Amino acid sequence: MPQPLRRRLQPTLIAEIVDKYCSGATTPSLCIEYSLSKGGLLKLLRDEGVRLRCQPLTDEQVREAAALYESGVSLAAIAAHFDVSYGNVRQAFVRDGVERRPRGGRR
Repeated sequence: MPQPLRRRLQPTLIAEIVDKYCSGATTPSLCIEYSLSKGGLLKLLRDEGVRLRCQPLTDEQVREAAALYESGVSLAAIAAHFDVSYGNVRQAFVRDGVERRPRGGRR
């Protein structure tokens, strides 16, 4: 059974994660840097009293993402390009009516 994050991470490391998040680091980048799950990271931040931010893509970014997608780039690659989650890109496409390719990419 895995140990709770609080028991695995030193207080100084938790403070470092909180400082980076508050300074603008994204949750995907922190998850990668510290080998944390997104759920674990969000719980840790909430437990530390950090107000979480929602960073949807800007209209300009959605247009750029749609152009990348139409040229064959995957949603996962687009998410990595903008340093946001896959779900963030997918939701922006749904909201803006970007037509999705069939599952499995181009054929």
